[in-house]
Amino acid sequence: MNRYINYKIGVLLILLLSVCFSCSKIDDLGNFEPQDPNLSLETDVIEVSKEGGEFTIDVESNLPWRAKSNADWITFSAENALGSGKIAFSITRNRSTDQRTAEVTVWITKDYEKKMRVIQAPAELSDLVTHFYVKISGTPENTGLSWDEATTLDNALEEAVPGDVIHIAAGTYTPTKTITGGSASNAADRTFEIHSNISLIGGYSADATEGAVSDPTMYETVLSGNTASGKVYHTVAITAPVQAEQKVVLQGLSIKYGQAAASGTGHVTLNGAQYYRFYGGGLIVARSIVDLIDCEISENTTGFHAAGVFVFSEATVRFERCAIKKNNGSHNGGNGGGIFNEAATVFFNNCEISSNTISGVGAGIYAFSSTQPTYTYIYNSTVAHNNNDAAGLSQTRRGGGFYGRERSVTVIVNSTFYGNTGGHGAGVSLYGTAAAPSRLDLINTTITGNKGLNNGGGIELTSNTTLHIFNSILSGNTALNGADIFAGSGANPSFSKSVRGNQLLDVNGAVIAGQSFDFETMLGNFTNNGGYAETVPLSSNSPAAALGMSAAQLENLGNTFNPVIPPEATTYDQNGRSRSSSSVMGAAIPQ
Repeated sequence: MNRYINYKIGVLLILLLSVCFSCSKIDDLGNFEPQDPNLSLETDVIEVSKEGGEFTIDVESNLPWRAKSNADWITFSAENALGSGKIAFSITRNRSTDQRTAEVTVWITKDYEKKMRVIQAPAELSDLVTHFYVKISGTPENTGLSWDEATTLDNALEEAVPGDVIHIAAGTYTPTKTITGGSASNAADRTFEIHSNISLIGGYSADATEGAVSDPTMYETVLSGNTASGKVYHTVAITAPVQAEQKVVLQGLSIKYGQAAASGTGHVTLNGAQYYRFYGGGLIVARSIVDLIDCEISENTTGFHAAGVFVFSEATVRFERCAIKKNNGSHNGGNGGGIFNEAATVFFNNCEISSNTISGVGAGIYAFSSTQPTYTYIYNSTVAHNNNDAAGLSQTRRGGGFYGRERSVTVIVNSTFYGNTGGHGAGVSLYGTAAAPSRLDLINTTITGNKGLNNGGGIELTSNTTLHIFNSILSGNTALNGADIFAGSGANPSFSKSVRGNQLLDVNGAVIAGQSFDFETMLGNFTNNGGYAETVPLSSNSPAAALGMSAAQLENLGNTFNPVIPPEATTYDQNGRSRSSSSVMGAAIPQ
């Protein structure tokens, strides 16, 4: 027993000595103090040219650090180190005429950081315009600065800055670049994205050489959404910001074979606008100023809305001598076969909107926004053979040719609506609410040969709409109710010096006694009568050829609008013939 007790006492003594020895060793180490951060940058401001490039900045530090930027136009290839080192980063070319700034932050801890300001020079309007040249045989390695050094279209779009011009030789081009913010793994997100205010001119010979002249009627230049991986959501997407005295110009191009998605596929946000994948199979435009000249947007489709063109979010787009045709949307409830204008401003002059189909509303042109005004101006144009019941899904769809809904403001001058089919308002339909009325002014326009499956073969309108018809012909349309015009409860259209059915109306809309109109003998065939698109000329022996408004009256009327209707629209007919010595109603005066 004593031996056991002695053993325990010995063990305790050994443990006590070990503890004392350990304490002595710890005391020998001294106190540990963490290092204070010591961080500095080579500079706190860096100024770079508009071209951008690769840059490195020295960092001195006694502790590990990291770097970040608040701008997506700065990307890092070296952004951290355990001690002193370098930041390495690249800056993209500045495509705007505005100086831009960003901030690079280098930090050790949340409470200990250094900042560097990055200032990039703008692209200046005074810079010489660069002309790029594109051929099917072009390569990315070529400079693109001559036809002999032709590059690819995607490469030219990437290199061009505001004011530059891209010349494109005949052939079919398909996109290889993903829309900004899109999914690189989704081939349908590829598009020809125009992110700067530049000009694209097609229609050159495939083997063009120096001095070549564009002729799109002879040399078709196709921007196609039909790629080897399938069709893309938008063949062309314009995302260029609004800049003073600048715009995007597309000339001599055919935009084809895009296929907007079905609903539920999401969007990308660019320039503050949401580009939904299920709108705009051919062309989609938001918050840009765009001119399209001698272009064709055709044979595009959609799984939901806007098979051909979608213009939205305060964009301004002008179509000059353009055709929007043969675009198709079969989704039950999809709207806008040819073009969908939402909260934007669209001008048509000498254009053709034809043979577009949709199973919803607005087969040719659809104008609607739930929140903002939508402005549509149609001059010297033909809207024909559009159909919003092609699939036979419903006979109640509105607006075979044109459908203006809430908050739409529309002016139609010197135009022809022919052969359109729709449930209601086969030629034109106008709809409004008390909170969001709509307005349409028709001047020098012929609406004939349209077929309404229910109400309003020529025009249908509801209450809370304003419709004024001047010097126009509304006759020869068919429908179950209101062959030429169906005015719903509360609707009150006004006519001035126009034809309604077989009646001729005076300046106040009263029937002119002793006069009648027979569309079968007083209107000619729908064919090319000298203008850009097909028209229906008026017979010279019709009273409508002598009882209309004079050129002076029409010009005065045009001056009351905002924007003013140009005299070349009011005082000439759709085929370019002067009204100076006549008082002819309708779009096309007698030949």
